[in-house]
Amino acid sequence: MNIAYIVIDTLRYDHIGANGNDWIETPNIDRFASKAWAYDRAFCSSFPTIPYRTDVITSQYGTPFHPWKPLRHERQTLPWTLAQRGYATQLIHDTPHLVNGGHNFDWPFHAWTFVRGAEVDRDWIMDTVPWPENWVKEALFDCLDDNAFQSNMLRSYARANRNRKKLEDWNCAKLFNTAAQFLKDNAKRENFFLWVDCFDPHEPWDAPPEFMKKYDKRPGYDGNIDPRSLGGRNKPSLSDEARQHIKAQYSAKLTWMDHCFGQFLDALESTGLDKRTAVILTGDHGTNVGERGSFGKGQPVREQEGHVPLFVRLPEGDAGRSNVIVQPQDFFPTILSLLGEDYPEGIVGHDFITPAREGKSGERELALSGGSVERWKQGSNKEKFILFTAFDQDWSLEVAAKPENSKLVKLGELEYVQDQHQDIVAKLHAAAVDEIESRGTDPALIAWLRSGGEDAFPENPNYWEGYPGPDGFRPYFGKLYSGK
Repeated sequence: MNIAYIVIDTLRYDHIGANGNDWIETPNIDRFASKAWAYDRAFCSSFPTIPYRTDVITSQYGTPFHPWKPLRHERQTLPWTLAQRGYATQLIHDTPHLVNGGHNFDWPFHAWTFVRGAEVDRDWIMDTVPWPENWVKEALFDCLDDNAFQSNMLRSYARANRNRKKLEDWNCAKLFNTAAQFLKDNAKRENFFLWVDCFDPHEPWDAPPEFMKKYDKRPGYDGNIDPRSLGGRNKPSLSDEARQHIKAQYSAKLTWMDHCFGQFLDALESTGLDKRTAVILTGDHGTNVGERGSFGKGQPVREQEGHVPLFVRLPEGDAGRSNVIVQPQDFFPTILSLLGEDYPEGIVGHDFITPAREGKSGERELALSGGSVERWKQGSNKEKFILFTAFDQDWSLEVAAKPENSKLVKLGELEYVQDQHQDIVAKLHAAAVDEIESRGTDPALIAWLRSGGEDAFPENPNYWEGYPGPDGFRPYFGKLYSGK
């Protein structure tokens, strides 16, 4: 049997038709989901992009969360494990982080293909910044000056997409057309592992005009994008109408991504590979689309960022819905279980297909989400600083050192209700501390946490396995290329 693992960057659980959304068009994901197992309690763990993928590819906790650091060469990885068992492994991605800046996610695969053009992909240096054809200033964003566009990431994105003319020129279309071609080229194969890594609907929320017009219904609107809206989306000077337009940008890019995914799905079915291939479709994390007045992701990880869609379509054709709690570490053992392969040492995840098929609740009672615990030090002198987030079947708890400073939200809602449910806060806080301890957190950090932050913050704790990381490394999308 073949395996295809498809991860979509910045994909919200509640923005998918198959998960109950009734105003965003996702016909191809819905078509896929209609013949799949759908998981209603999948959550990210290490946050965001590179930490999430480290969780998936290693099936290990980052003691407790992985930081944004390169994949270490000695790690046992999912594609390398499958390669040792006789599977052909291929990575197809337009997520630049995987290979740009020394992140090393290419090396465990037999072959990898990088589709250029997404944000932070620095493909070209020019002495000008030409705009893509669909970028036009409009009065709605005249409240913003041109500095809202002048970030290095938007400048590089504009240069990378300066010659974009047709729909097939957009990087998301290229990505899924490339993945579809892989299926056609391997239509007779029964031993491939394909990892498709799609950056859309990640920022910038820039979609083709015909998709923008689905969600921005203003009379006379032509579907073009003002680039100032991409860089200034959280400015307080924006009108309500401008904020609605920015919300439409995310919806449009999601529907655009779904349209491109349809090319892959068509190829899967036309080649007959759907009868011999298990396909996993998920997101790495979500984002805020106006909730609490904010656009984009951030920390603490709330449900809008942490709750992700997950669908698994199997050759056997069985389907259904499951409330098994799933975290990224669980993909490695689940894939091995589907293939009938033994687990290598060090795997900490759990098979989530078997309990779904048996109508059981699975191994996890809690999911934890957060960034590297290096953040804890900066917040150790702030009484209400949120350290990480715990999710169970019903609740999201933003965990502070003291239970009384933690914040409780019912899943699917926005209002904080910790004052009305102090018993739930106490129980969930205690369970979350036990769980984060079990994931390898430094005992000195756990002692500080169990003191409610009253003890002095420990000196030189171990924040994660391998800390402090490769000498000289820093994320390439920050100051490394400043001013170019």
